[in-house]
Amino acid sequence: MTDITQVSEICNGKTYIIKHFLIMLFGISAWIGINGIFIQTPVLINTSPEGWALPAYLILVIQAANFGPFLYTILQYFQCKINEPWWILCLLVSGTAAMGFLSFFYSEKTIIADNEYSLVLFILTFFNALVGCFSSVLFMPHLRNFNEKFLTSYFIGEGLSGVLPSIVALIQGIGNTSNCAILKNNTCIESSDSFDLNFSPNEYFLFIFIILFLSLTSFAILEYSPIFQNIKQCHNSISTVFSRQPTNATHDNYPNNVQKVKHYSLGGNSFFCDDSKYLSKHTRNYLFTLLAIFCFLSNGFFPSIQSYSCLPYGSIAYKLSITFAQFANPLVCLLAFWLKITNIKVINYLSIICLIIGSYVTYLALMSPSPPLQTTNLGIFLIIVSWTLLTGFISYLKLIIVSIFRNTEFPNILFYAGIIMQIGSASGAILSFIIINFTNYFEICDSCV
Repeated sequence: MTDITQVSEICNGKTYIIKHFLIMLFGISAWIGINGIFIQTPVLINTSPEGWALPAYLILVIQAANFGPFLYTILQYFQCKINEPWWILCLLVSGTAAMGFLSFFYSEKTIIADNEYSLVLFILTFFNALVGCFSSVLFMPHLRNFNEKFLTSYFIGEGLSGVLPSIVALIQGIGNTSNCAILKNNTCIESSDSFDLNFSPNEYFLFIFIILFLSLTSFAILEYSPIFQNIKQCHNSISTVFSRQPTNATHDNYPNNVQKVKHYSLGGNSFFCDDSKYLSKHTRNYLFTLLAIFCFLSNGFFPSIQSYSCLPYGSIAYKLSITFAQFANPLVCLLAFWLKITNIKVINYLSIICLIIGSYVTYLALMSPSPPLQTTNLGIFLIIVSWTLLTGFISYLKLIIVSIFRNTEFPNILFYAGIIMQIGSASGAILSFIIINFTNYFEICDSCV
């Protein structure tokens, strides 16, 4: 009992809470750079020589950054010795430095073959994209060294990587914009509504730089601080100590502070048989497929068509749908901290709900620039709620599937899950880019852009 008390004192208390906070800060670094740049795109378009083609260029740059994880996967395949903490530290340093430079050189132009390009913006975006692309195959698998509860903290931080830039962008204002009003016979008139930004992109990117610097500092503390090194394997120590207790011991024999958080599970038809930690090959492949589909939609396809789905209802509807959807991500991750799902039927039902809502917003995007209920408050309400629920359900399901993988004994399953997530995300982005730019399926009023 003395050993249990000593180990639990290390694992719990203020240090345990601080560790959750540091891992959350570390999770913010995953996508805050790319999210921050894309959220600022409406402002950058005003000064970039690419104009409204700027998002297309940025998508190509981000997809090029997938070469980094591809190279890393090859090294893993040939069983090259990888120092994960060193790789993560280098990525965070390069991403933080790139954002710092971006805050001063975001509007620099380079002449290539008599044409101006935002080459500096593209290069610095590439280094920020490396951090995001590596997060699935490197950051998340690295969390296997921590207790499962910390995985939720990481996903909350990853969700905040979209919330924080959105809030700051709303405070900043929109700048020079034009609101499109669709009249009869799909006639579009342009009404200018211009106002100055509350602060410049320079200050906006400096804010992102500060957050990235805090994330870098958090990881350095987690990985190299003697205090956290002492508790890194403490939960394994608890399991070892518990294994020495009599087999008829009850939960009352365990220290109270080891089980402070209760997890409620929607059981029945669990993926795990007889409380084992092994998944059948069929179940594993099914979950991999679901994870790939969710990442294909949430990280690639749906964000690409959101403007076509929302803008016909007005800029306010578009702005609120993005903001509320970003808030939904960390909230559902927090929900997953208490409510676990091991029931395949529940996961299937939630997947069907996502399919229905996703079909609705896709239909609205295909009907642009004249979707149903366009000039009604009901239409605006439905589009905002739909995007919020869609983001929340998909985020929750992705976290649940990753948590199921985290509990298995299959070797390197989190690494393979990360590969699947990255392939799904890249495929969604590439397919949506081709459809939007080379077909006429998604249209919007020319006078609005």
